[in-house]
Formats: sequence, structure tokens, C-alpha cells
Amino acid sequence: MMRLLSRRSALLSGLALAACSQTRTFPLTMQDQQDVARVEDYLNGLTSLQSWFVQTWPDGSRGSGTLNYTPGQLRLDYSNPKGMTLTAGDGHLVLDNPQTGAVTRMGLSHTPLGLLLARPIHMQGAVTVTAVRRGPATLQVSIAKTGRLSDGLLTLRFRDEGVKLVLSGLVIVDDRQHVITLDFSE
Repeated sequence: MMRLLSRRSALLSGLALAACSQTRTFPLTMQDQQDVARVEDYLNGLTSLQSWFVQTWPDGSRGSGTLNYTPGQLRLDYSNPKGMTLTAGDGHLVLDNPQTGAVTRMGLSHTPLGLLLARPIHMQGAVTVTAVRRGPATLQVSIAKTGRLSDGLLTLRFRDEGVKLVLSGLVIVDDRQHVITLDFSE
């Protein structure tokens, strides 16, 4: 069963990426605008989020662990690879892998993940919505930096329970078109 879910998840991630990875702007329909407003309300209303995650790196390898999000801050504590952490906030991202001794530091402005950590989150002005996709009980919104659309893309995936949204994953496409997928579970 887990293998089937993994393949299904990979297929859906690929479809999501294909559907939302456009780096062009388009006029938002009234429904798109309403959904984007719902996403903004959801994200700006979060006081914290904790979830188990499975991450797929660009080479197809996988990791997993616990995600902790508070407004403006994100932390990933990996159980696989054991001991690795990613912290993001205050303008910086740090990936620490004690198994290899490697520490990677970068400014959040160099990764689309920084779009999720802005406070408050606005999906207009400095941020451009590049795609809105709906499916059965799902909603996806892709965003990029206005004027720098080729720098990367962040797709926010939600379970859409009518009046309630629940963040179910992220797809991050960097400026070199490398794709990292995070799938969340409760």
C-alpha cells in the first residue's frame, strides 16, 4: 500500500508541477481571486503547524521527519537522514547535516521557500500568482517573486474541505529547475 501511495504521490506531484510550473503571469478569474484570498487568510491565520513530512529531492531520493512552522520560521528535523536539520527564518536558510559535516547557508531571497515565510503573506505586489489549480478536494496555488519569475517557484498544495483549507505539501522549483517536494501528513 505504501508503495502505491508513493507512486501516486509522485505522479500527482509531477502533474502538479507540470500544471503549476509556468513562469508567466495570467489574469486571475474571480474564482482564482477568491481561492488566493482563502490561501492568504489560511496562511496569515496560522499560529503554528506541526506535521510529519516526506521529502523527495531532485535526484529522487527521499527523506522524512518532522516539520515545525510558526509565522516567519520553519524547521525540518529529519529522522532520515538522521540528525539533519533545516532552519529557515530571519532572512536565512541553514541546512546542517552532522553525518557529513556539511552546513549550507543561503539567504531566503535565493529560494522560493522565502515566499512562505514573509509576514504577512500577500500574493500580489512583490509576489505573483502564476497558477491556480483545483481538483477533487484539492487546491494548488503557485507563486513566484514578481519581476524575478525565473528565480524559482513555490507551489502550495492544500486539501480543500469546502470552507476549510489544510496545507498538505509544497513543491519548490529553484532557479536551476531542481524540484523538491514535501508531502505532509497529520
